Amino acid sequence: MLAVCMVVLCICASDDSVGDLASNARVGNELRGIREQAGLSGSAVARELGWSQSKVSRVETGRFGASIGEVATLLDYYGVAEEIRAETLSWVARDDGAQGAWVVRAGGPRRRQAEVGAVEARVKRLLQYQALWFPGLLQSPSYANAIAKSGRFPSPEGIAARRQARQDALRNRRRVVYQVVVEQGVLERSPGSRATMHEQLSAVLDVVDEGIVDLRVRPAQGDRAAYAAGSFVLYDFAEGTPVVLVEAQTADLYLSSETDVAAYRRLFRDLQRDALDKDASRLLIERTRRQLAS
Repeated sequence: MLAVCMVVLCICASDDSVGDLASNARVGNELRGIREQAGLSGSAVARELGWSQSKVSRVETGRFGASIGEVATLLDYYGVAEEIRAETLSWVARDDGAQGAWVVRAGGPRRRQAEVGAVEARVKRLLQYQALWFPGLLQSPSYANAIAKSGRFPSPEGIAARRQARQDALRNRRRVVYQVVVEQGVLERSPGSRATMHEQLSAVLDVVDEGIVDLRVRPAQGDRAAYAAGSFVLYDFAEGTPVVLVEAQTADLYLSSETDVAAYRRLFRDLQRDALDKDASRLLIERTRRQLAS
């Protein structure tokens, strides 16, 4: 996920600020809390983004209804977790008239890797499908580092540390339901050395055994009832509208309409039915790890 953003809005969306005062205040409070937790002053943020300090202040106090593009720029600058980003942008999208779908295009490297407390505090369920790599919430430090390097992202060590912090937050919130389906090729595709992949599979087995994730592997062979065009994650929040995030190479597509969310929920269940059960999935991961060790 990258930093300086421009926005393409779908479903007759406008980039003008049309949110009411209550919604503006909610978004503003969220942004102020994130900034303060990152240890940044409003003047420093304004200077870095080329904004006036009064603009940052008006956004945070709710006197100015920021557009999706402006809020996305702030969230990317602060380096917030994907869950917080998805939920906060969904608030703005509803007010901007973009409820349903919106695309945030990335235009540069993230400026910060700010640690945000209670990363998963607002999420009650995550349903995730990955076709190429293990999800960030399941990545070992060396695996995350190797992926960041192969993608030529800046500060691979920072990305790996941030993902570790998110994993720690998830471990502390056992009430979060986290279900994942990965393709079998994920177990065999290493972004680094054999040792990196062995460590990654060991880390996955640890979180599976701890009961943190319900992980299913979709075998390469066999009958398939479902087809997914790409990886995605569906966030069910404790409050508010569920959001689906579909990541592409240069943009993030967010979907929040009831029709889209229901379609992705059905797709996930179909992918899960195609996959091995929990025990068989664990055995396959263990067998793959043993083969790497030998």
